[in-house]
Amino acid sequence: MDGQSLSSLLHKRGINIRYLGEIARLADKPDPRLQALKHLAIQEMISRAFKHVANNKLRHLPPPFAGSCIAHLLNCLLGTDLNQKPTAELDQSLKLFYAEDDFSFEQVTPDSLRDEIKQQTSMRYRFVIQSCETQPGKQLQMLREICLKLGLQLEAREYVFTKDSGAAASDTASSSSETLVVPTTNGHTSGSKKKKKGGDGSPSRTPAASPSTANTTFHPDDVLNMVPIVKEASPRSMLAEEALDAGRISIAQDQKELGQELLLESLSLHEQIYGVLHPEVARVYYTLSTLYYGLDEKSAAVELARKAVIVSERTLGVDNAETVLGYLNLSLFEHALGNTKSALGYIRHALDLWKVVYGIKHPDSITTINNAAVMLQSMKQYHESRLWFEASLAICEEVSGKQSINTATLLFQLAQALALERESKGAVNRMREAFNIFKAELGADDRNTKEAELWLDQLTQSA
Repeated sequence: MDGQSLSSLLHKRGINIRYLGEIARLADKPDPRLQALKHLAIQEMISRAFKHVANNKLRHLPPPFAGSCIAHLLNCLLGTDLNQKPTAELDQSLKLFYAEDDFSFEQVTPDSLRDEIKQQTSMRYRFVIQSCETQPGKQLQMLREICLKLGLQLEAREYVFTKDSGAAASDTASSSSETLVVPTTNGHTSGSKKKKKGGDGSPSRTPAASPSTANTTFHPDDVLNMVPIVKEASPRSMLAEEALDAGRISIAQDQKELGQELLLESLSLHEQIYGVLHPEVARVYYTLSTLYYGLDEKSAAVELARKAVIVSERTLGVDNAETVLGYLNLSLFEHALGNTKSALGYIRHALDLWKVVYGIKHPDSITTINNAAVMLQSMKQYHESRLWFEASLAICEEVSGKQSINTATLLFQLAQALALERESKGAVNRMREAFNIFKAELGADDRNTKEAELWLDQLTQSA
């Protein structure tokens, strides 16, 4: 989903971060899934290279000018669509007191910053980046990655990255400020993400910008704080891990009672060793919820999944990839328990977080959107269900191609949704498309092809 989850996945497989360039090279193939991985690897390399460039500029700079330096560097990287030649905002009267200090960041231009980033990525990852331009629509994701790596806490506001969004933002600014509602999650405001902490209830810290600086994305007052990023390697408890593995094996061997005893013992050990609020405890809650769901202990699975989400939010962050997965897990269990309305709320929240973490059209979001459509169908919300199926199909055609089996499966489901909405003509057309793909890809004797043919006949007759 993001650089953090990519890094942890590489480390789990014993691959060092210096191989990000190699991964980007290997993923440079026409497959849209691999393209998504390639773009993510390049985004991670650029954000890490920017961190090193920023550190070099900040190292010999007096603390009062840190905000000006960060804002100028961010404008050079992310704000060039709005202003192609940003200038650093500095308090010149204060600068006189630090005459002998290094203010080289003032000379940084978007071109010189790109050259430095290319040099860093070439040196550290043996990868030549053709363009350091952030992908259109991915500026917020790049900003988030940079903030997490440098420990930046920025003011929580809408940042304008392009001229079009700037015009739209100025039109809606007056109306939105009157109706500002902060959404809450488990009792916390969603604005408590790592990069957007602080500033609650304090008076407005952004002075009226002068005409020369008003058209830049970031200003020094936007940088509220810089916190130290401490790297640590928490020791793992082998005893708790072994109890969990033994419980899994027992369940796989159909020894349910013994398996459940071992799972509960493992949970107890995790809580005693790590304390209740710890990422490892969140992960064991997540694993246990899945195992209990497999044992048909649905209410216990929901309870554990809820705990996993709460602990994950508190320890890893509201917008962490593991938290998003926890919400998706919880939504499936709630639906199985009959609480479909709550489940849809969790899915919606997870998709909103997904947009912040990755952006739109993540290859794996197809399944989630499809699940939401099925849930809406079970609530007899046929029109809304059809809209979600169509959204899922649009992403699937982009990711898997129009002639893939995945696309045919979604076309099949969409045809059924259209039939429920009594749109016979549309249903017949979609089912015919699904049937043709199944026949071409799987053959006329396949079970899916025969089922699509049967549905096609029935829909044609009813039409």
